[in-house]
Amino acid sequence: MRNFIFILIAALLGSMTLATSCSSCSHGSDESTEQPDAFDQLVPETHTVVASGAFDGEVHDMVTHVVPGRLKEIFNDTNDLQLTAAQHRGIRPIEGLRSAYCINRPLVHISTCDAYAVDSMWFSLPYLVPRAARLLHDIGQDFRDTIKARGGKEYRIKVTSALRTDFSVRRLARRNRAATEQSCHRYGTTFDISWTKFDCRDSSYVISLEDLKNILAEIVYEKRRQGRCYAIFERRQGCFHITAR
Repeated sequence: MRNFIFILIAALLGSMTLATSCSSCSHGSDESTEQPDAFDQLVPETHTVVASGAFDGEVHDMVTHVVPGRLKEIFNDTNDLQLTAAQHRGIRPIEGLRSAYCINRPLVHISTCDAYAVDSMWFSLPYLVPRAARLLHDIGQDFRDTIKARGGKEYRIKVTSALRTDFSVRRLARRNRAATEQSCHRYGTTFDISWTKFDCRDSSYVISLEDLKNILAEIVYEKRRQGRCYAIFERRQGCFHITAR
């Protein structure tokens, strides 16, 4: 059924020119923080998603330049602030798949690549406006490069949410009290990156979740300082909620 939905929206968007993000990379997905009834379930701090293969149980620490202060207080751009940017930069919200022809700006299909992994999405579709797709790719690439520069191996961030229709927003609001019908996700400018799940592609060197979270915070903090995005650190949902500016 999910494959059918993606095929249908791709067909509806076929009359537009859609750029493909990371088109040379392989496609794939894992479990999603968007799965129904899983919103408030935080992964224990010792947990890291590892690649297939043997894992000896050793978790490595990594040097991090921790952003000063509590992450919830640092990444606290309000929904109203993000919504204004989303309305300016994004598409006209669509009610559902039938109204896909009403999209007034190009969208980019995002798929798992070297820079990031796209999780299974129950309430959103893997599309972003070009500006947001570039931002996502840059965050993922910088995260990957930082890990390697500090002595680690292959890691990717996980994208858990992207474009939502009005219909999917209403469905999500019924399951998640923190969700709002004035969602920035409706404009294709906004995506969520998990800080509770990362894709470790080499299980011979596993890094602690706390360090991975702090490195991701470093990257998002820098993009925010550059004026490229707004961000909220969502504890209960276990993600950075990011809107391209």
